[in-house]
Amino acid sequence: MAVNGVEPEGMDDIDAANNEENHEEKPSTDKYSQSDPKESTRSLIAQIYVCAFFIVIGVVFLIGWYSCFAVDDYKDMLVTVSGILSGPLGFIVGYYFKASSE
Repeated sequence: MAVNGVEPEGMDDIDAANNEENHEEKPSTDKYSQSDPKESTRSLIAQIYVCAFFIVIGVVFLIGWYSCFAVDDYKDMLVTVSGILSGPLGFIVGYYFKASSE
């Protein structure tokens, strides 16, 4: 703090020390902050599977629209496709929600 436009001696050193303390890197407490290649690969596979699941559901709707399916035909096709794909999807979602809560 300057008094009458004059800075007391040593204040520059204190300001520099305060700035250094404020800009120190704090260690991260997130266990996945370091890019673990295995975790990155698992996450990528899970994201691809989830996206593919919704794409397949969309394709089912497009096939039904193109073929002029009745409501019962849509239901049968969706039940079949989701029955096959939703088991692994549930496993993937459960694994990652469990991992994020720990």
